[in-house]
Amino acid sequence: MTKIVMLQTNIYFADPEKNYENVENLFRQAMEENSDADIILLPEDWSSGFSDKMFQEIEKHVEEEDGPSVTFLKKLAKEYKVWVVAGSISTKHKDGKFRNTTFLINREGEVVGDYSKMHLYSDMDEDVAFEHGSKTEVYDTEFGKLGFMICYDIRFPELARTYALKNADALIVVSDFPNPRVEHWRTLLRARAIENQMYVVACNRVGPSPMGTYCGHSLIIDPWGDIIAEGGEEQEIIVGEVDFTETNGVRNLIHVFNDRQPQFYGEVTKIKK
Repeated sequence: MTKIVMLQTNIYFADPEKNYENVENLFRQAMEENSDADIILLPEDWSSGFSDKMFQEIEKHVEEEDGPSVTFLKKLAKEYKVWVVAGSISTKHKDGKFRNTTFLINREGEVVGDYSKMHLYSDMDEDVAFEHGSKTEVYDTEFGKLGFMICYDIRFPELARTYALKNADALIVVSDFPNPRVEHWRTLLRARAIENQMYVVACNRVGPSPMGTYCGHSLIIDPWGDIIAEGGEEQEIIVGEVDFTETNGVRNLIHVFNDRQPQFYGEVTKIKK
């Protein structure tokens, strides 16, 4: 079994030092209570917060790929010998482009993978501040094969299906998903699990921001769509255990992937306004 811990944090807008302090306290508490934890997740933009105001001043908020937020989490991962999914961080990449990026850090404190948010929320000009991510890599870990999404990505089933076709065992989601759309959050995540016969592990934030409030309800969902663990609407630590080998068992019972007919699906086009 793999023990997963999610830090469902309240994020202080544009205050990295306060966020570091809050996350470190939660991280240490989580590891004291769950010394056998295998993976710890943080939410999207955990060190800075998320708002259209930030997008308008994005140069003030971005960090280098090896900047202070990643360095902070690498240190904790190495100290506690635990894998860390680094929420997401507004990152300036080596090509000079800004992206909303999560990092996968192993027990030795090494970055072994990354994913940049592909679907950017144009209604808030996120696509003006950031470059779209384009990588859909599935990372083979000691637990199983993991694919990644960030927040708005969960509304795009094509991405989840791409990971499933690459034989991912789990979809890892980090998010700042707002009120009042908690039922969208829960329904979309369960759908992604059921339709792709894979685990979904989704860490969301709570608390206020310049844009409103966030709904929490971080979730661990099995390949049948059943909920293993769920948070509430306050800052808390959510813990659940999974067996990633169950993914293949479910796929061998209902042969969704064998029964696909992609030759008939046709060309995907944008909806005309």
